[in-house]
Amino acid sequence: MPKEFPKGDNEPNTIPRNKQRMFKVFLISLLVFAVWIWGLNWLFSHYRSKNYFTWYIKNGTLVSIVTAFFALVWQGLEEQKDLLSWHPAKFLASCTALAAVFYAALAVNLAGPMDGMKQLGDDSISKLESLWDSTFAIMMDVLMALAVLGWLLVIAPLFYLLTLFTGAPARREIRDTGRRLIVKTEGSTTSITEQSSSAEISNGSMDVSLGTRPFALTNALNAAVLFFLERMIPGAG
Repeated sequence: MPKEFPKGDNEPNTIPRNKQRMFKVFLISLLVFAVWIWGLNWLFSHYRSKNYFTWYIKNGTLVSIVTAFFALVWQGLEEQKDLLSWHPAKFLASCTALAAVFYAALAVNLAGPMDGMKQLGDDSISKLESLWDSTFAIMMDVLMALAVLGWLLVIAPLFYLLTLFTGAPARREIRDTGRRLIVKTEGSTTSITEQSSSAEISNGSMDVSLGTRPFALTNALNAAVLFFLERMIPGAG
């Protein structure tokens, strides 16, 4: 007779198989990143005077600033915790989702009528304003679309590699260290206290822990690291 298992229990080998599947996904995603970086390095070495790594270090500070700009424009970027993930598959999935949402937002921006739902009027100045904004909205949307595509294809691989190191403080905060720093100002007095992350923040207090803006924090560290690498590595400056 086949062996029966207690109700609610998992069948044997289900958990090991899940772990094996997860490990395979991890290895495959690492291989994808390795091939991706190798391909970019080959392209840069053949069509530019510097390889991919040198180019990234030379332009990395600007790349970090642009990435931080996107974080400021779209506050929801801070909620994309997997952009700082140690797991390459989660990082890649988050990048793809981010690009898809961004392109959908651009499509919505361009889908409406040229003069908008709130029409400005029938006079020549209003028509000129509508035409001007519609024309340059298309140009700026295309520019942003190309920038996101360029970031996804060219910047993302080494961004992931760099954030393996610089994203460590943010990942600790995302996993919850159990403590957070609270600042409260009352009149001319400012108090700085540490409290449990599970405790509620009182009115008038502000959480200034590193985990409040993990993406911005990591980008600042990226810029700092690349700034020093650019000056330390010959040929990168």
